[in-house]
This record gives sequence, structure tokens and C-alpha cells, in this order.
Amino acid sequence: MSDQEPVIELTPKNPFSWKIVALFVAAWIVVFALVYELKAPTIRLLLPAIGFVFLVYLAICTLYLLKNRK
Repeated sequence: MSDQEPVIELTPKNPFSWKIVALFVAAWIVVFALVYELKAPTIRLLLPAIGFVFLVYLAICTLYLLKNRK
């Protein structure tokens, strides 16, 4: 009857991006400079928070990569 369109197989993208890594490093450096200049102890709490979020991002990317590995 009518020709069916071919099936398009979608492959998931890798969630890891060097731009995001650069963003985390830049944010950490900016906060570190603010701590050094302002000497505010409350801003110092952002350093481990940024590091923790970065580690969670890397863990999620690693698990996603291992899950989709063929």
C-alpha cells in the first residue's frame, strides 16, 4: 500500500560536558577569590558545596556512561 517511513533509532547523548566542568572550576575560583578578599566565613561554606555538587555531577555522568555502555 504505502511505504512506511524508516525507524529512527535515537542514541542518548553523553551528559558529560567540558563546559560544565569549566563552569564548576570557574565558580570555585570566584568563590575562593571572594573568600580571600572579603574574609567572610559564610561565603567559605560555598566552597565545599560547589565541590559536592561537582562530585554528584561526575558520579551521575559515570553511572549513566556505565549503564549505556555496550
